[in-house]
Amino acid sequence: MKKLILALASIALMATAAMADAPAATEVKMKIKAKEKAGVVKAKVAISHDMLTYDQAKKKGKEANFITHITATVGDKVVYDASTSQFLSKNPLIKFQFDGKKGDELKITYTQLKGEVFFATKKIK
Repeated sequence: MKKLILALASIALMATAAMADAPAATEVKMKIKAKEKAGVVKAKVAISHDMLTYDQAKKKGKEANFITHITATVGDKVVYDASTSQFLSKNPLIKFQFDGKKGDELKITYTQLKGEVFFATKKIK
């Protein structure tokens, strides 16, 4: 289990380094709830996004646009990292938990298909 966590952490660090060359992130409004109890923070993140799949976009005469990567960080520590595809529903709700403390700032970042990066922050209660 520890090897898996270390492997995921190193992949997240590589992704973070690769994102340094990516375009600047734009702040957007997301509904974020993060509450700490006994050293464990439970987080819920609601992202407003159309999540147009290739088929849906073709029918509507638009370009496909969906979230391809979601990362949550507290300081420099990655606490959640997921590569996604068009399988996510419209306006996805992400739930996860991690070890943390009250007062820290949780930053949620997501990348769209075209490489655009968006983020939002919230203090842990």
